[in-house]
Amino acid sequence: MQMGVDQSAAEFMFIQSKVDEVTQFAHDLSLRYVRDDEMPESVINVSRVNYLIGQILNGGFLQFVHNSNWDKKFVAGVRNGLAAIGATEHLTVFDGAAKMIDEAYERDDGTLDAARFRASFDELEQEHLSDSKLSQRLDMDVDDSWTWELRWQIAQVMNAVYIGTWDNVRRLPLADYEQALDRMVADVPDVENRRQEYEAARPWEKRIIDRFVAQLGLDYVWYTAFSSREYNGRTVWCWNFVVGRTVGEGHHHAIFVDGEAIIFKGDTDEVAARMPAPEGASGSGVARNEPEQEPGTQHPNISILIDNP
Repeated sequence: MQMGVDQSAAEFMFIQSKVDEVTQFAHDLSLRYVRDDEMPESVINVSRVNYLIGQILNGGFLQFVHNSNWDKKFVAGVRNGLAAIGATEHLTVFDGAAKMIDEAYERDDGTLDAARFRASFDELEQEHLSDSKLSQRLDMDVDDSWTWELRWQIAQVMNAVYIGTWDNVRRLPLADYEQALDRMVADVPDVENRRQEYEAARPWEKRIIDRFVAQLGLDYVWYTAFSSREYNGRTVWCWNFVVGRTVGEGHHHAIFVDGEAIIFKGDTDEVAARMPAPEGASGSGVARNEPEQEPGTQHPNISILIDNP
């Protein structure tokens, strides 16, 4: 494969934007209650590879394991995606790591020696993402100037090349795009039942945040990751989210304490809103939808992502 791609930061951002457009399309379909197995397989391939690479670059393979819940269908989708885009070397690394994770789950205690795993994962990378193997795969010179990040990022370039092979792809203005999506899902069966099931399963914390976003006159919220925050002498879980369609616009933190939701403007102490949250009161009996571990104890190199929508 002759890719001929200048690996500058600006070039990669352009490549990533092509992938992001596809993953946004998949997300927009999901908001209309279209299930993954009802979407074009090629779209899911791109989305799964994008998720894997983002997780690895952000916090390593174990972050991917944690945030994907090692869901068998999701893992199979990642494997299919890597195969579809021709990222054979990355797939070999993935399969080697997956074997170790599966073996850990199969053990009675379900434990994984993280240090040993990382050492073995490093060996897989060194062997299969080597200069010689990537040079042969990409039909371009790969040498020791290529960083670890670039050796993984190149799979996103392959993702973009894969997108470029698609036929019948159209760009539409936003209004036309929304109408086209609506037409695509017009025949989706049991939409109302799906909507009710979705709302019933949705975390109560998100429903409260929805009300806050509605007060702003907006209809868009994008969740990022959990963090921890100090409040009244204790450490609590904090929900990070963005409102508005411009990246970085309207970053907020939300905590749920003592029967109340407190929403801050970003990581400042300025309170944007206080809202009733009886589900979060002590003794309410309502389960919280936050990480199981104590806030503040998460590994600094692992981000615990919040699912969207």
